[in-house]
Amino acid sequence: MIKYWYIDLISPLIRFCIRHRVQPNLLTTIGFFITICAAVAFARDNIQWAGAILLFSGTFDIIDGKVARATGMSSKFGSFFDSTMDRLSDAIVFLGLLYFYIQQGKSEMVWVVMLAVIGSLMVSYARSKAEALRIKCSVGLFQRPERVVYLGFGAVLGHVILYYVVWFLAIASNLTVIQRIFHVYSVAHGVPLDEGDE
Repeated sequence: MIKYWYIDLISPLIRFCIRHRVQPNLLTTIGFFITICAAVAFARDNIQWAGAILLFSGTFDIIDGKVARATGMSSKFGSFFDSTMDRLSDAIVFLGLLYFYIQQGKSEMVWVVMLAVIGSLMVSYARSKAEALRIKCSVGLFQRPERVVYLGFGAVLGHVILYYVVWFLAIASNLTVIQRIFHVYSVAHGVPLDEGDE
């Protein structure tokens, strides 16, 4: 829901990439390396810069798919690559946050960040597994765009706001996992596996 207004904002950049047929996988890769910069900024206690860089990296996460579909360059590998880089990006950003809180001596936040990592990865895994079983599973409020926006703006607003945002993400992302479990249960409980399903 958050990303729709942002798509309008970056539409000139999307049109530029489409017009020049920029490779979607290149955009995905650029976004990944920008995310690494955000993680390093978190680790070095440059919190507000980290938030701004993280928000900028999210731009590429939107653009790559739009360009792929508009130019006919979408592929199964591209989808796999994009999803894999997203998971790596999530883990790396939280690793930077983890290092930051360790350096700050906030031991309780180590556990909160770990809970946020688990929730973030499991939200994506739950959807991926459901779709592998041919079940639509986009329910829940905290998909990746929402997580990036909340974490990015939380960091831009400073240490105190970031502290509460990380707590919020840790709880909300895991609640989204539970939502998806109940959704798949309601749709697929008692439904036998088709041949080839795993």
